[in-house]
Amino acid sequence: MSADDFSGPAVNGPEARAAQRAEFLDVRLRMNGCDEASFSRALLLVAELDGIDDVARACGVGTEFMRRQLNGTRPLHFDSVLQVTRALGVQLRVEALPDRPR
Repeated sequence: MSADDFSGPAVNGPEARAAQRAEFLDVRLRMNGCDEASFSRALLLVAELDGIDDVARACGVGTEFMRRQLNGTRPLHFDSVLQVTRALGVQLRVEALPDRPR
């Protein structure tokens, strides 16, 4: 084996963690019961695991404000979603659904 056999992001490196965060949030968005509150709480969980102080700072708000904003009890504004996802190093994407009935 050579070092080339292990190319790609480190198992616990920043790229791998961003990929894990993206996968976690993507799964939540695809769930049938996903709504604003559940996605908001998923964002909060990921922000907490990533270091909410850094995420809040990147969004230009305080940590407690970030927690209140993402706890699922307040309306989640799309600009907040974009700010938080960018701070987490992930992005949202839109894709067509497979043949859905009309």
